[in-house]
Amino acid sequence: MERLDATGKHPENQDPGPKELPAKKSPRAQEVKPTSEQLVFRERFTEEEKEALIKDGAVIYRLRGETINTQRESQERKGKPSFYYVVDAGGRLLALPSREIEVAIFPDPKRFFVPDSFNISVQEQEERVKQDAEELSERLDLKGISEIIPDEAAALSDITFQHLDEIGEWLFGPEYAKAQGLGWVYGRTKNPINSSGSHVAYVGDARPDRGLRARDWRRGRGHHHVGAVRLVVPIENR
Repeated sequence: MERLDATGKHPENQDPGPKELPAKKSPRAQEVKPTSEQLVFRERFTEEEKEALIKDGAVIYRLRGETINTQRESQERKGKPSFYYVVDAGGRLLALPSREIEVAIFPDPKRFFVPDSFNISVQEQEERVKQDAEELSERLDLKGISEIIPDEAAALSDITFQHLDEIGEWLFGPEYAKAQGLGWVYGRTKNPINSSGSHVAYVGDARPDRGLRARDWRRGRGHHHVGAVRLVVPIENR
């Protein structure tokens, strides 16, 4: 479902041919764990949680409930790049706002993505995200945190623009790709871009002179350029 932007398709961004990945069995599959849909979110981290996360290398941002449309308008008003390509998905993508909660990310390019979350299906990514969240919670001795693959593409673009304003660096930029041994990288979302939900959006491939790219891929397939961002959220204690 890739569509050309006004500048045409870049040769270095050609997708590899689709590759259906076989399902992998995980010993964790028999465990009963809350899914991201079952988690009950809190609006903010506690001071204890913030202190522990920041000490561990995280930065905290509050998602602002903005849509991709409003983010693009805001960036343009500031004279800054926003999106240089957005897949044609209408209001399902452009008008869907992010949650309004605090989130934590690890901006170190080597820690930004959940380990081993590239080139696997969204179901497998969910398993890796849950496992990573459990390990982080145990290591920091924090019971009220978890990690998610966001339902809204606007969540990943929001933290990207906030980080750019605060730090002056592009998440999903060349250093993030280099850390994965790739030419470019994207973060998976579960934001459907069609009525059946068979295709979802992913956000990334940041270019400092042009901004972000929001594209789509089949929900059930892995892609070797698409990983799960380590996106930490405050939740009600499990």
